[in-house]
Amino acid sequence: MKAGVVIVEDDPIVAAHVGRGVAAHDGLALVATAATLAEARSLAHRDADIFILDLGLPDGSGIELIEEIRARGGRQPKILVLSVLGDQDTVLAAVLAGADGYLLKDVDSLDIGQQAADALTGGAPLSPSIAAYVLRHLRRQEGRAKPDEAEAVLSPREIELLQLLARGYSNKAAAAEFGISPHTIGDHVKSIYRKLRVTNRGEAMVQAFRSGLLHL
Repeated sequence: MKAGVVIVEDDPIVAAHVGRGVAAHDGLALVATAATLAEARSLAHRDADIFILDLGLPDGSGIELIEEIRARGGRQPKILVLSVLGDQDTVLAAVLAGADGYLLKDVDSLDIGQQAADALTGGAPLSPSIAAYVLRHLRRQEGRAKPDEAEAVLSPREIELLQLLARGYSNKAAAAEFGISPHTIGDHVKSIYRKLRVTNRGEAMVQAFRSGLLHL
């Protein structure tokens, strides 16, 4: 069964670009599109598996939609931000609001479909520059906590993978680094999230940094 995708994008050219990426992936199916925050809100309760959304919408910020989706109960879709807005404050606001991934709009349409599929399997992609923003934010936090039981819980391979994820590696890139399949990487990522008790890459980075697992 294909995963349902909702695209939230006010530029019809970009929306079509994203739609082609979705259509090109065998595991994805476009459920609906929205060009405004109001339209997106009306779709928020659709049975979708992932939202691919822009932040700069005509009637508000996509961050508001992220917060509203995360605040509601029940089944939670994945949220992948695709935006031209790459400034640090916007990126951090989106990730901390609950975005599962954040990509800049220079990504190829075929890559969009693959990145969305990765997000569904726990990949939660971050562009390398976006990952750098999150790590910089973590460095500014008050002192790093001493390593705790999290380091003992994660395997050496999982800790190594966590380091790659923090540097912005996609599942595919991490798989190439380790010489294993992207599917196996997805299983490792799910294991990391479960052990750290988090649901996306941003949360994993915060938890791992505070536990002393990320060595920056």
